[in-house]
Amino acid sequence: MRNHSKLIVGCFIVFASCTSKETPEKATAAAQKAPPSTVSQEQKSISYATHPERFVKATPAPAKFNVTDPKTAQEHFNVGVDADNHKQWNEAIEQYQKALELKPDWALAHYRLATDYKLIGRTNDAIAHWEQATRYDPKFFVAYNRLASTYRSEHNLQKAIENYTQLLQYPPAQLGAHYQIGLCYAELGERQKAREHLESYRQMALKTGEKQTPRFQKALRELQELEQ
Repeated sequence: MRNHSKLIVGCFIVFASCTSKETPEKATAAAQKAPPSTVSQEQKSISYATHPERFVKATPAPAKFNVTDPKTAQEHFNVGVDADNHKQWNEAIEQYQKALELKPDWALAHYRLATDYKLIGRTNDAIAHWEQATRYDPKFFVAYNRLASTYRSEHNLQKAIENYTQLLQYPPAQLGAHYQIGLCYAELGERQKAREHLESYRQMALKTGEKQTPRFQKALRELQELEQ
């Protein structure tokens, strides 16, 4: 996760610093005033796993790609990303596998490999590598979300709850996590736990525009049923 190369085209790019309407001159002046140690520490703390909200997908890579004979883990990863951008899932899978042979603890490579496995219908392999991603990076919240939704679709509600619970550590994901955990417990017949999480969701939703959504209405109906 920590060795993202600038060569990766089509993976993820930081955009938080690009949304300001300040002029380049003002931005430069502001940066000069900031304490160097604080800026350095912030940069070191940012990764895709810990700050996924600050990353977006980049534009697809060009048709010509300059890595023709990958040898390092990073080069195999880059070729895999390029293959993904051209929807060549099997080629991407092969490259991520080679990257992981050289660097087995690379959480992001496990995550991308899992995502491609899911795309071609190899769900069990996808689950295994998303699990690996969270093992090597315990704060890889996007991987927990993929695991939770996949386990839920496979009707493995206990594993879904286990992974949704991990998302409660990440504030931007808490609203949806409480909602999903509540529904899972309701399906399992654990009414008290279902009420607790759906009520947490309701209280959080009332503070946002979420209360106007069909999801909010469904949560209210579920709470009413649980009270009967």
